[in-house]
Amino acid sequence: MVYVAVLANINGNLPALAKALEKIEALKEEGYEIEKYYVLGNIVGLFPYPKEVLDTLDDLIRNNTVKVIRGEFDQVIAMSDPHAEGPDYIDKLSYPKYIKKALKYTWEKLDHDGREFIRDLPIYLVDKIGKNDIFGVYGSPLNPFEGQVLPDQPTSYYEAIMRPVKDYEILFVASPKYPVNAMTRYGRVICPGSIGYPPSKNHKATFALVEVDTLHTKFIEVDYEDEKRIIEEKIKKEGLPEEIIKILYRGKV
Repeated sequence: MVYVAVLANINGNLPALAKALEKIEALKEEGYEIEKYYVLGNIVGLFPYPKEVLDTLDDLIRNNTVKVIRGEFDQVIAMSDPHAEGPDYIDKLSYPKYIKKALKYTWEKLDHDGREFIRDLPIYLVDKIGKNDIFGVYGSPLNPFEGQVLPDQPTSYYEAIMRPVKDYEILFVASPKYPVNAMTRYGRVICPGSIGYPPSKNHKATFALVEVDTLHTKFIEVDYEDEKRIIEEKIKKEGLPEEIIKILYRGKV
């Protein structure tokens, strides 16, 4: 059987991404035929490895292995003036101070080429897996960056989310950070969970593995607990806010 791997919410967390890619390779060795990966946005944002994450994804894109779209924080970077000398525009956005500081750090670390990489990413994912047409977006179909799809909702809720893209068999979204697999009369809504931004203290990083013919979906856990101390030290070394450390360990401030 052939599968696709679906990841989201890396948020500049290279150790978490590396562990996810390592897990995918292990699954291949176990016999899973994984033909491509999708990354549904927020590839950068909070954690102190934005350039390293882009370099990793760029290698996969060049090998035609991965398709990447923009998320909310990626869009903040993409919306900057290509000729701007600094990220002062971020101060005007309605985010908490610690997020603004992390986003300004990300803007500076990416340099001109990194920011152009983000600008070149599409907003929507449109593709075909097997005989099934798929649509992907970070937030929701009608609000790609600020929209939110909630977990653990009744079927009618997911039908309303799916209705604008009912010509597709699957809608992939990234916004809940928690895994979602909801079947509606229009198609299936799937959120793979989060790789780099822990949704809660007791919830591990996850990605989705989707079988291309049946659309059977399983969620794969990724453990990078041993790397969190290294990430914490990097956060401190780079002068990022203490709130980012709290998010690392418990998913919230």
